[in-house]
Amino acid sequence: MSNDINKPMGLYVHIPFCSKKCDYCDFVSYSMDCKAQQLYLDALFTEIDSLKTKFYDRVFDSIFIGGGTPSIVYEGFIACLSRKIFSSFHFLDKTEFTIEVNPSSFTKEKFFEYVQAGVNRISVGVQCLDEKLLREHGRIQTMDNINETFKLLKNSEFPNVNSDVMIGLPGQSKKSIIKTINYLIKQNVKHISTYTLQIEKHTLLYSKLKKGKIKPVSDETMVDIYNKINKVLKKAGYFRYEISNYAKPGFECKHNLKYWDDDTSYLGLGVAAHSYIDGYRYYNTKRLDTYIDAMKEGKTAVYSKEYVSDAEHRTERIMLSLRTTKGLDLDKFKKDFNEDLLRTKSESIKKMLDMNMIEIENNFLRIKDDYFAVSNSIIVELI
Repeated sequence: MSNDINKPMGLYVHIPFCSKKCDYCDFVSYSMDCKAQQLYLDALFTEIDSLKTKFYDRVFDSIFIGGGTPSIVYEGFIACLSRKIFSSFHFLDKTEFTIEVNPSSFTKEKFFEYVQAGVNRISVGVQCLDEKLLREHGRIQTMDNINETFKLLKNSEFPNVNSDVMIGLPGQSKKSIIKTINYLIKQNVKHISTYTLQIEKHTLLYSKLKKGKIKPVSDETMVDIYNKINKVLKKAGYFRYEISNYAKPGFECKHNLKYWDDDTSYLGLGVAAHSYIDGYRYYNTKRLDTYIDAMKEGKTAVYSKEYVSDAEHRTERIMLSLRTTKGLDLDKFKKDFNEDLLRTKSESIKKMLDMNMIEIENNFLRIKDDYFAVSNSIIVELI
């Protein structure tokens, strides 16, 4: 089963540079180097040139520049990249253009560069307000950096700001998390993403865990924290539209919604970028030198390609749809997969309805708000 080619696509660009790798980070990133950045920008241009003809008849309505730390690249990098992107692909008039920034590398000059480049949504990596905790886990920003960032955004009346908050850092208290949430509410950000810490292998945090230097936060504590966050944000006028994401009405992240809609294609550019196009997944190489060399030699950056089978697509439809408060469209599911889930999973559905864990309204099956924290166990019952 392929994607709906009539739906606008999303465009993701990975910027793999950081000044320092955070202890919990397993994203592909490399230390800052201006020469490497220029070589990388040249390679991105080459990759764009190799793909623009293939996507000539497709339209995009979102751009997301992520990383790494996109705000760390030299002034002019994003402006050049933006011009190349807009001259190579077709975009709708109201395209959402997001860039991730770290308060430690976000400046007034870069802000104006981003605005002139067409950026209309800025995602600030706050994570938490506890400087001691930030330092312990390798984050280099300070409260002064954070305050200056929001002062700049508020004074310019920039319309669409997201902030990322990390939940479950070892040593992080519920009081500290709620303090961060309340700070962001006061800054009138339009969107808040609350990401649960996953301790991944090959990270410094994983090494500390194995050595017994830290203890993971318990599931019970995480449920309690999320319930409190949900209550505070709901009272402040934010609504939860996905497990980890809250927004003021009309400010949901258009780009991220594509990742949860398995009928929508998106194109990833750069080292370690992923694409999902017409039923196929593509994975670019994770090595910066390999990516740059491949572009110089006129080769592809893709190291792996796989077709998503109907069985895999079925599973992904359930998993991704139930991450959202909109839920799973049972009519569309039946049409696409020739399966009446209410019949094939009747026993599990009845049990969870009786437990008030899920609800069915207008033939959409969704997880009740209080049970998003245990969504994985609910999803497993329905796969």
